Amino acid sequence: MRILDAAVLRLGDSSVAAVLRQWQPAFLGIGEEAVHCADNLRLARWGKTLGAAVIAGGCCFAFLAPEILATGLVDVVVHGEGEQTLVELVHAWHSDGLAGLDRVRGISFARNGQVIRTPPRPLLGDLDQLPWPAYDLLPVEHYGRSSRNHPAMAAIELGRGCHDSCDFCVLWRQMGHVVRGQSAPRLRVKSSQRLEEEIVRLARRFHRRYLGWVDPCFNAHPDIPARLAERLLQRNLRLGQSAWIRSDHLLRDQASGALDLCVRAGLNEVYIGIERPDAKGLEQLNKHARPAQARIALEILRRQYPSVFTVGSFIYGLAGDSPATMRRIYEEALALGLDLALFIPLNPLPGTRYWRADQWDGTGEALRRLDFLPPPPSESARPELERELLRCFMLHWSLDRLRIYWRGLAGGGARKRRMFVRVLWRGTRFALQRAGWRGHRNKTDSRRKAAAAAANAAPA
Repeated sequence: MRILDAAVLRLGDSSVAAVLRQWQPAFLGIGEEAVHCADNLRLARWGKTLGAAVIAGGCCFAFLAPEILATGLVDVVVHGEGEQTLVELVHAWHSDGLAGLDRVRGISFARNGQVIRTPPRPLLGDLDQLPWPAYDLLPVEHYGRSSRNHPAMAAIELGRGCHDSCDFCVLWRQMGHVVRGQSAPRLRVKSSQRLEEEIVRLARRFHRRYLGWVDPCFNAHPDIPARLAERLLQRNLRLGQSAWIRSDHLLRDQASGALDLCVRAGLNEVYIGIERPDAKGLEQLNKHARPAQARIALEILRRQYPSVFTVGSFIYGLAGDSPATMRRIYEEALALGLDLALFIPLNPLPGTRYWRADQWDGTGEALRRLDFLPPPPSESARPELERELLRCFMLHWSLDRLRIYWRGLAGGGARKRRMFVRVLWRGTRFALQRAGWRGHRNKTDSRRKAAAAAANAAPA
C-alpha cells in the first residue's frame, strides 16, 4: 500500500500522473472535501487508464454515490468508516470481481446500469482496536516544515463523529450511524491511554511537535481530553495543539479543571463555531451553542489564558440575510474580541439539507466554489452581502476593533503576536483582492493559496 500526498509534496498534474504510471496500482483510492471533487475525478481518470479499480470515499463522494458512479470513473463508493470495508472490498474484488460486492456492507456500486447500495456497516464500537495510523506511509517530515506557528505538525483524531447535528455540517453525518435510513449523530472517542501512545509515537519516532486535532468538536467528551492532558503532563510531554471546540463545553471544562489541564499540555489555538448573533439564524442552522456562552468563554480565555489564539466562525447567506445582517454579524465579532473572525458563506455541501441535486454538473467543477471563502461580489449570488462585509472591514473602526489590534500586537506572547501579524497581513490582502485590487499578478492562484482558514478574513 502507498499513499501519495501530492499537495504537501507540491506535485503538479504531470508529476502525479508520472507517479501513478510508475506505481501501476491495482486499486486507487480517492476522497476529499467537495471543493476538490473535480481534481479527484481527474485522478480517477488517470487511474482508469492504467487499469486500476477506483474506490471513492469520504465526506463528499459518500453523499454523491449515484452521481459519481454515473461518471464511469469510479467503481465503488465507500460510505462511512472505511477500515473494515476496504479490506473486505479488496478481498471480494480479487475473488469474484463485481459479482462479489453484494456481500460487502457499506458500499455503493453500479451493475448493469443500476446503482446498488449494500446495507450500512455498523460503526466500530471500540476505536482503540483501530490499527496505528500509517504515518510511515506519509511524507510526515514535510508537515509544518517551514511553519513557525505550527512546526513539525501532525493531524490526529481524538475520536469520531459528534453528539450534535448542525444542519450545515457534513462531518457528523459522515461518521454517524444510520437510523431508519437516515444519518444520526454518534460520538465515539479513543481512550486516553491509546491517544497517549499515538502522541508518544508521533513525538519520538516522527519528531512531531504540534498536533492539529481534526475532530469536529475536540471537547465534546467531558473527560477524555483532560485525562489525556494529565498523561502528557506526567510524561513532561508538551506539544502545541489546535482544535475546534464548543463554547458551552469550554464553560463546563473551566469548571471541572479540564480546560486548565489542556492548556498546560499545549492547547494554544482554538476555533469556536459561533455562527450567528441572532436566535432565528441559529435555529435555522440547528446550532445549539449560544453567543452569550461564547462571550463568557472568550472572556475566560482572554483573562486566564492570554497565550491561546482564538478564532471564531460566522455563517452568512441564510434566507432573509441583508446588509444590515452582515453589519450585525461583524459587530458581534468585534464585541467578542476574537483574535481572528472567519466569515463563511453558507455552503450547500452534499449530504446537508442545503444540497440541491441541480448543483451537480457531471464533472464536480461547480463544487470548486464550496471553499468556505467569501467570493468576490462579482461572482456571488448575493453580492450585496459581500460588498457590505468588505465595507465593514474597510470603514468600521471602533474601540472594540482597536482593542483587538492592541492585544494582538502587544500581548499574548511571541507566538500569538506572530500569528496575529500574519493573519492581519493575509486577511488585508485577501479583502483588497475581493474589493477589486489588481496589485496581485495572479488572483486565481492567490485565491487557491488563500484557501487556508486563516486567510479568510483579517482580525475582526
